[in-house]
Amino acid sequence: MPDNKQKATRATPLDALALPHVVEAIATSCGNHQDLESFLVAVPPSLWTPALTAFLDCKTVMPSSVRANWPHIELHDIDLPPSVLARLAATLPLHPRMELLYPVGDAAPLARLIDVLGPALSGVELCILSDRTIDGRGKAISNLLLQRCPRLRHVSIFVGSSPTTDMIELNDLLAVVAHPHVHDLYINLQRATGAPRLGHHLASWLSTAPATKLNMSNVSAMDADGVIAFCNALQTNSTLQELVVSNVPSLGGFHGRTLPVSLETLTWGVCYRVVDQTVTDLATAVGPTRLKRLDCSVFGRLAKYRAAAPMLERLQCLMVSELNADEMGALIAGLPAAPALTTLSLHDCILSLSAELLMETLATKCVRLGALVVIDRHLTSNGFTAVLSGVVRLPYLTSLILPMRLSDVLNLFPALAAAGRHLHYLDLSILRRPEGDLERRAIYQALTQAHDVPFVLQSMPKDMDNFVADALSPCADRCHQCDLIL
Repeated sequence: MPDNKQKATRATPLDALALPHVVEAIATSCGNHQDLESFLVAVPPSLWTPALTAFLDCKTVMPSSVRANWPHIELHDIDLPPSVLARLAATLPLHPRMELLYPVGDAAPLARLIDVLGPALSGVELCILSDRTIDGRGKAISNLLLQRCPRLRHVSIFVGSSPTTDMIELNDLLAVVAHPHVHDLYINLQRATGAPRLGHHLASWLSTAPATKLNMSNVSAMDADGVIAFCNALQTNSTLQELVVSNVPSLGGFHGRTLPVSLETLTWGVCYRVVDQTVTDLATAVGPTRLKRLDCSVFGRLAKYRAAAPMLERLQCLMVSELNADEMGALIAGLPAAPALTTLSLHDCILSLSAELLMETLATKCVRLGALVVIDRHLTSNGFTAVLSGVVRLPYLTSLILPMRLSDVLNLFPALAAAGRHLHYLDLSILRRPEGDLERRAIYQALTQAHDVPFVLQSMPKDMDNFVADALSPCADRCHQCDLIL
């Protein structure tokens, strides 16, 4: 055969790419849905595999129940028609991340779904109510998920507010907590009294699964052995990165055990009086960790303990909420123990009497602070002024969230403008009133009349006057601009 004929029959690189399985491999390597669609637009549909076609069909077949956004498929209903289940099953070769975001309280519809999609299910929400989950359904649900969902990674469990939820049903359902492949757990028991085995299930999960996140709230009853088993498992765990414990009185401060060295974020919240022994235990628990973020309203008391010092010296983000005026002194006194702070958030803390002292302490002891959030609905004009005036003393501070009544903005305009020349982001938007739109417009117009105002608006009402839009729109030739949110 002549050479030119041999060359004509050889497959070119482009021919090799024009194969359905190659198109599918490229498509599934896309990191998001926009990239996936952009790629497929350039490829003839004749080269799409059945799985790709089925995935794109899922966006339109039942948009209220099935939402496909590569690489995710969210199921917002559990009773799906057979035709929809078949289309979802056809997507399984793509290995999408399929989550059931519909509260499951009955085993029968879950079984029908798992028959088809069990191997692909990566997330599920479970809901147990005293009048719905009965007659062994808790055990049936947990068995289905433990035995037939090997790719399960996220589990949420919510219990209805009735304290009479059946103990056997709840404990049977909570057995799913020990799933060996789940990474993230969210558990809210609404103070149900039927969960004594939860600590043992959690201990098993921490000891066997690649656990990364645990959010546990409103747990009123765990047996003593289970609590200690859980705390022991926490101490030996090396994978957990985020732990949220809210209103779980039996855990106390983790009873003298330490938390995982891998832990990066801890939220420890209570709605009861915290005794000194609990704070002592909490200091022991957090000391050896390398926490980056801490949400804890007893921070002021915690900072007094030498055991907590190694963690506090490295802490970057601190969130504190719901402190009374007489508790602010302890918080401020504790801030020097956290010199590496870059973010401080104070939510619903009564600050007016101590705002000036707070900013003085931050300026001298937390000089690396880059973001500050102060949300206090009772803050007075003097308090606002103290915060704004203190901004310029923090050399790295670029972001301030300081909700205030829009009617107060003009009264504090000189201090706001001075702070804006130092900041890159200023959010004043949360404390709104019904007449807020009119007030905002008045402020926008006033800003255009002031000299050397640093503020720009990333968005504004469509019918805003042109001269306002021109004056407050971002502009490349500004020497400094601060995004203002009203």
